[in-house]
Amino acid sequence: MEMQMASSRVRVAVDGHMVVAETHGGEGQQPPVVFLHGILASVGLVRQMVVEPASETWISISLPGHAPGRLAPGTTAADIDTELFVRLTEAAIDAVVGDRPVVMSGWSLGGFAALAFAAHRPQRVVGVASLAGFTTPRVRGTIGAMERLSRSGLGTAVQAGLWLGARFDALHDLIARSCAADWRAATAVPEEVLAGMRADFAAHDPASLLKVLAAIHALDITAVLPRITAPAWIVAGGRDPLIRADEARRIASLIPQSTLTIYPSGGHLFFCEWPGLRDDFAAWRASLPHVVPRTAGDDTVH
Repeated sequence: MEMQMASSRVRVAVDGHMVVAETHGGEGQQPPVVFLHGILASVGLVRQMVVEPASETWISISLPGHAPGRLAPGTTAADIDTELFVRLTEAAIDAVVGDRPVVMSGWSLGGFAALAFAAHRPQRVVGVASLAGFTTPRVRGTIGAMERLSRSGLGTAVQAGLWLGARFDALHDLIARSCAADWRAATAVPEEVLAGMRADFAAHDPASLLKVLAAIHALDITAVLPRITAPAWIVAGGRDPLIRADEARRIASLIPQSTLTIYPSGGHLFFCEWPGLRDDFAAWRASLPHVVPRTAGDDTVH
């Protein structure tokens, strides 16, 4: 029988910013899994990462400027730098599990954030997984176009588009589906996943998202990747229209203990285009030196 666990949200104020950690399950003996979602997404996407969402233990942290968190009043795009990502992530982890070591994971911009935390706080991380993550601003496709326009005189148009996307399902779904490998994959995105993403997207502040989009081009953690001492799982879709698979290969080459996995036909949407991702993630976590193998009677995966 699948064991049901309670979920809760912890809100942490950091210099006027608000970061939110959604937690699920108890403490247990394992290093907790921390998940960081991608741009325009939200904390609920963590459920697509684990095999049994109702019975596993995880912590999902909001990115800067993403609901249910928020930016401090007066924050500009220039203020949204690597240091802010690391600082907010650390504050959320501290509030939930104190100084316990963690397994970091993240998708897309969340992959960048997970790698940044592992590089700047290596003593706190026993493993890090980057799903379609990046270390330099090489975003293509729809999100790449929005990122570039956000820094131009058309930024207000992008903000208006984000506002409309929160109110018209078809526009939101068009943006989400554009991240798939091709049109056939785009039409196969599960409706139940899209529905959850729509609800989360509607809670975002378009002005804050615009600032995050405008900040992406200045992010670069390439030089600090060799500081990551924990085992790293670097994963990508071979047909990702946003982040080329070559970015994953480059990241893996710069981290001492890295394992590279490419899902050849996959696009950017890990939750429906990467076959076996959940099982592969569970197997990688089980291989980490600091993770204790499950024993009889232990129904919780950490």
